[in-house]
Amino acid sequence: MATNKSWNGQTGALEVASAYSDSIKGKTALVTGTSIGGIGDAIVRALAHGGASTIVLTGRSDDKLSAYYEAVSKDYPNTKFRPLKLDLNSLVGTQKSAEEILDDASIPQIDILITNAGFNTFAPDKRYTAEGIESHFGSNHLAHFHFVNTLLPKLQAAAKKNAPGQTRVVVLSSAAQKTSPIRFSDINLDKKHVDLPKEEQPDYLIHTMMKMPIPEAYEASIAYGQSKTANTLHALQLNKLYNKDGIYAFSNHPGIVASTGVMVDVMPKLTDEMKEAFASLGEPKTIDQGAATTIVAALDPGLKPENGVYLEDAQVGQAPEWAVDPVAAEKLWKLSEDLVKEKVGA
Repeated sequence: MATNKSWNGQTGALEVASAYSDSIKGKTALVTGTSIGGIGDAIVRALAHGGASTIVLTGRSDDKLSAYYEAVSKDYPNTKFRPLKLDLNSLVGTQKSAEEILDDASIPQIDILITNAGFNTFAPDKRYTAEGIESHFGSNHLAHFHFVNTLLPKLQAAAKKNAPGQTRVVVLSSAAQKTSPIRFSDINLDKKHVDLPKEEQPDYLIHTMMKMPIPEAYEASIAYGQSKTANTLHALQLNKLYNKDGIYAFSNHPGIVASTGVMVDVMPKLTDEMKEAFASLGEPKTIDQGAATTIVAALDPGLKPENGVYLEDAQVGQAPEWAVDPVAAEKLWKLSEDLVKEKVGA
């Protein structure tokens, strides 16, 4: 369980980073998906506030990444920031970016790696990554899987110097994982849901609550849910494989952050009835509050993976069974390895 039992959904990331500054002071962190005004922004600012010596910032857009680099460098002059172009829509591009950090002698180790980047297209049409993988699974999970694996030498270098558990990987998931298990027989969501094995069929709880039509086949929210389940399973298997090296991994649900791009895009599209149902899912958070659980996962010295790898509202949370199934985690790891090998030969 989390060390501070009084923290909740309204706790802020800056408060958490201040409390656990000993866990980040002088350390090197890497955060994917960093841009002005997003959850990644609040994560970076909390880590810098806590005393991180170096933070690698990543983004898809050169212009946005440059603007963000300038903004945080000005606000936190005692932290060194290192921008890194990262396009998770391409496994080849992802590998190139990871190798750039591997070859950077100024970053001998990574103490905290946070895979924050993620998206939901909310589009009716299915989209694909550069390698032909359904875009949510390909970008939200598979590219991050390859990115973390490629950077393992930097994590292991940190783990050799740190106390066990001080080197961490935090994989941002979402409560959306409740909508779908991993469709091992249909990873690209080509089939109708009724044609899937029962254990791979989606859960329509959110559709029912939001009074949304029940989809027969592909829908972005189901695809997004599968990718978020993959995120939690990724953290679970990372612990199984690398806990022995002193590396801990956690996943978390940041909460409903009203100011993020996803929410700004989706809210105008909802009916009044849907908005009312949506409000029942939880009180909206600021980006600082939305980043808090990630900072708990990254820094809380009292967290142990054996007590739960999934967090929400700054505490250990309850993930659906399919997201914390060790058999599914091992199976997903093997599938992910095979897909990466097939697509990029790595």
